[in-house]
Amino acid sequence: MNTEALALDTKKLFAKMAKVGLPENFYLSGGTALALHLGHRESVDLDFFSQEEFEPEKVQRLLEKEFQLEEITIDSGTLNCYADKMKLQFLFYPYKLLEDPTVLEGISVSSVQDIACTKLLTISSRGSKKDFIDLYFIFELFSLPELFELLKKKYSEQDYNLLHILKSLVYFDDAEGQPSPRMHKEVSWITVKNVIGQNVKSTEIL
Repeated sequence: MNTEALALDTKKLFAKMAKVGLPENFYLSGGTALALHLGHRESVDLDFFSQEEFEPEKVQRLLEKEFQLEEITIDSGTLNCYADKMKLQFLFYPYKLLEDPTVLEGISVSSVQDIACTKLLTISSRGSKKDFIDLYFIFELFSLPELFELLKKKYSEQDYNLLHILKSLVYFDDAEGQPSPRMHKEVSWITVKNVIGQNVKSTEIL
């Protein structure tokens, strides 16, 4: 995997997390997991998902054996905090995994297929520039119709609107003023928007 995609401090945090001994039900997902697969950009935050319900306080106590945590916020099925000045999130996410995670240095990393599905729903809520850039590189592996098929499998018991998702994929207004992430594979913002737009235009919803 492309560990060079991790920012230096994140790489150190990742190595420490392997020593924490997280329960096996947690897996790394989100932008950092995708960057480990594709090596396209630098990523900082570590987002851990669990299909099983967990007690955030127990995870907090586990982390505090290795880190001095800051800015801790806890909600039902959610723990957000900073460790070594880096952001960590732990989230109850009950949806099925399409592929088995890959294990890297003792940490399970979600598949590109699973990350791509989650990314579509994230963009349909409110897409950031880095989300759209991630999607551009996902399109090098999967077409939009293929992603919609994966979406149906992953979220078979959840209601979502494919037409709304399509419209969201070409709504770039909120992302326009945002900074671009540090890239390892260069691509212009204009190209990102054009390629996504072409994929949306050529996709029919039956």
